[in-house]
Amino acid sequence: MVGMTLACAFLLGGYALLWQIGEVRGINPPPWIVRLAFLAPATVVSVVVHEAGHRIAGAAVGWRCVRFGFGPFEFYRVGAGWERQRVKMLWGAFVRQVPASFIRFRREKVVTLMSGPISSLVFGCAFAAIAMMSSSSAAFALFGTLSLLTILGSLELIPATQNGIASDGYRLRQVIRGGQAVDNMQRESFAEASNFTNLRYRDWPHALIARLAAGDDPYNVYLAYLHALDAGDCEAASGYMRRLIASLPEDRPYSYFACEASYWLAMYAGDPEGARKWLERTGRDVDSKNLLRVQAAVALANGQPDRADSLAKGALEQISTPASFGSEQFEVERLRHVLRVAAASGAARC
Repeated sequence: MVGMTLACAFLLGGYALLWQIGEVRGINPPPWIVRLAFLAPATVVSVVVHEAGHRIAGAAVGWRCVRFGFGPFEFYRVGAGWERQRVKMLWGAFVRQVPASFIRFRREKVVTLMSGPISSLVFGCAFAAIAMMSSSSAAFALFGTLSLLTILGSLELIPATQNGIASDGYRLRQVIRGGQAVDNMQRESFAEASNFTNLRYRDWPHALIARLAAGDDPYNVYLAYLHALDAGDCEAASGYMRRLIASLPEDRPYSYFACEASYWLAMYAGDPEGARKWLERTGRDVDSKNLLRVQAAVALANGQPDRADSLAKGALEQISTPASFGSEQFEVERLRHVLRVAAASGAARC
């Protein structure tokens, strides 16, 4: 509420000052209908300038854009492409970016957070300079409006939250202070970072993963399982998976949790019956290649190496070679492991 009040006060005061300057320069304001017509394009430009600032800075430090949105539309990455969906009306825009490494996360996060407001300030001042050099009433009104609305974006540096949405300044303060808030920021980026960059699960910060897994949140335990398994620490991964299974409801568990539980029970715990039960609890929203891998593992556990071989090869066919992203690289390695075990089992049976 404070942020909205400050924004309204800034715009009202800015417009009053703008036309006082115009009066001193002998520029009469255009009709109200003209000034109102300038508001829509000026608002769009100001939003684009702000979000482009975030994105350009993110690209400069190697971050990857995974989703963005404006108005009633959101665009998000699916593999190497993009898809669109209609969402609840957003009075503004956003850009979601993830790092390809978490080594300098706090420093890079500061850069990406500050870049939007700085871009707004720089372009707002440029528009103001153009307005001051304009001699026509329409040009003065257009660039003056652009200046005010664009500079307004720099007020995002003021720490504030509204309806659960934090300003750039609020998140910047969290990053500077560090602690749990920064841990949560990284936690929320781990999966997307590995899904859309070369970052492997094993490359996630080990100390942070250990801190997160110390609690009872199933998602944190799931992340720790993936991190340990990709690092080759099967003992630690098994410990995390046992904790995860103990925490899951038998009725409608989260599909990816059930899917991984089935895979682990089949490949590492030697429990084909348990693997079958968790596979049956896996929903239809699991990616098809992940599901095929788990089905192959269950087939292996049930003494069906030929079926396992066929399923694993089917999953591999769905992944482009070489694998583009960290999660895909790990998936390929797990599928090849299934194929090796299936080949060994088939040879032993023959």
